[in-house]
Amino acid sequence: MGRASEMMIERQQEEFEKKLADILGITYDELSEIGYEIETNESKDGLIYNYIIEFPEDSSSEILDKINGLEDRKRVWLQPWELYEDNDYYDEQYEAILQNHQFYNNFQTEIQNLQKLNGLEIEDSNLHKILKRQIYIGCIGTLETFLSDTFINLTANDDEYFKNFVKSHPEFRQRKFELREIFEQTDKLKDTAKKVMIDTIYYDLPKVREMYRATFKIDFPEIKEIVKYVLRKHDLVHRNGKTKENEFVILDKEIVDKVLRKITEFVDELADKLNLKDIEW
Repeated sequence: MGRASEMMIERQQEEFEKKLADILGITYDELSEIGYEIETNESKDGLIYNYIIEFPEDSSSEILDKINGLEDRKRVWLQPWELYEDNDYYDEQYEAILQNHQFYNNFQTEIQNLQKLNGLEIEDSNLHKILKRQIYIGCIGTLETFLSDTFINLTANDDEYFKNFVKSHPEFRQRKFELREIFEQTDKLKDTAKKVMIDTIYYDLPKVREMYRATFKIDFPEIKEIVKYVLRKHDLVHRNGKTKENEFVILDKEIVDKVLRKITEFVDELADKLNLKDIEW
């Protein structure tokens, strides 16, 4: 390989690491200091579900404390499009979400289906555990879908909400440009907003609460109990059903029923505050 090719690869690697550092919320120098490894979570056919960024055990605590989404003090999970931006992906996702005007009704239908599944009697104890686990995970996933579809639909279809979102979201406060670039940046604004909304992790309820408050000017429902349910889903998905203390998460019909009920009450309260039942598309 010639020196020119080597230099090109080095520049590409540097640009990649600068982008990764920006996503993680640290500087390029800080990322270089602690080092990292990238693994993939993928299907047998090679379809990549996630990238997993792993940090050495002896990494600086001061730097680790700055990293966005750090789990167990050593790893971050990223979606494929976060590292390798695909505009077609954003366009497809955005258009699909905007076509879903029945997000509140869809949430209710999904919850009702999960309630029916929770009522099934299964003699095989192992299958029983798997079913309860999947119902629980499905419940939290349904909540996330409702929060994202609601936010994106309302913001995209109301100029005042869109302005509130742009003025209040930290992503836009971080962006700086010269006055001569104002027309170019204005043209890019909706695309940038689209990406920010789609990339938002909607199970990060404290962050989502602030987005809803600032954009829609409402009092967001209490999240303390719901956050606990979301964290439990994390144990079920990423720790193979175990807590940080290596104890199995116990689920039965009553526990799952309670989670389904509390999530429904939470969404109903939010829907009332947003007057979703009165919106006509």
